[in-house]
Amino acid sequence: MDAITRKWFDVATVRVRRAPELHGWHSDEELIRLSGAPRDSCLQVKVAQGGRIELRVDNQDLLCEPLVRSVVQVQDGGFVFEIHNKAFVLQPQFRGLGIGPRSVALELFEAQRLGYFSKVLVHAVGDWHHRRGIFAMNGYYVWAQMGFNAPMPQLLADHPDLPAACRDCKNIIDLFSTREGKHFWIRHGTTLNLEFPLGESSASWDRFRRFAEERKIEVME
Repeated sequence: MDAITRKWFDVATVRVRRAPELHGWHSDEELIRLSGAPRDSCLQVKVAQGGRIELRVDNQDLLCEPLVRSVVQVQDGGFVFEIHNKAFVLQPQFRGLGIGPRSVALELFEAQRLGYFSKVLVHAVGDWHHRRGIFAMNGYYVWAQMGFNAPMPQLLADHPDLPAACRDCKNIIDLFSTREGKHFWIRHGTTLNLEFPLGESSASWDRFRRFAEERKIEVME
C-alpha cells in the first residue's frame, strides 16, 4: 500500500450505517473498500428504488456532494451484479492529489475479489470546454485513462482531425494506446457511458495496471 493510500484511506476511521435488512451482507471493511470511502467518512448502505443497493459516502471536508455507488443485479444474468458509479466529485483543493484514482482502484480490486461482479460502469461527464476551474467536468478523460471503455463514437471515428494512426481504433482504450489518440480525446471527447469489465484478461485491466504503475498507485496490503 502506497503512502497516499495509507494517508487517505484508513478503514478504521470510516463509520458504516446499514439498513436493518442488510445486516450480515458483507463485512464493514469489504463495503468500505467497495465504496472507495476516504478516511473520516460516513458510509450509508441501504436498499434503494428498484432493489439496487446504494453505497453513499458522506464527507463534507473532502467531497462536493456524497460519493454514490450502486450495486445492481443484471436482469438475466443470474447471480451476477454490476456497480454503477453515480457521483464522485472532490472539493477543488483535494483534486490532483491522487485520491480519486485510489478510490476507484479500491472499488475495482474489491469488486473483482468478491467474485460476483461482472463490470463497473460510469456516466463519464465533461468535454474540452468544461475541463478546468472550480466546476470542472473532466470525467470523460479521467475515467477513460483508467481503462473504462466504450466503442469509438461514430462522430469521432469520422472526425477530420482524427490522427492517421488512430483510424483503425475500435474503442476508447485503442485510442488511448497512442499519444496522438489521447490528445485527440482530450480535445474532442465528450460525455459518454463507459464500463470496466472485471474479467482478469480484460483490456481495461491492462490499461489500468499501466496507469497505476506510472503513478505508483498501490492500494493492496
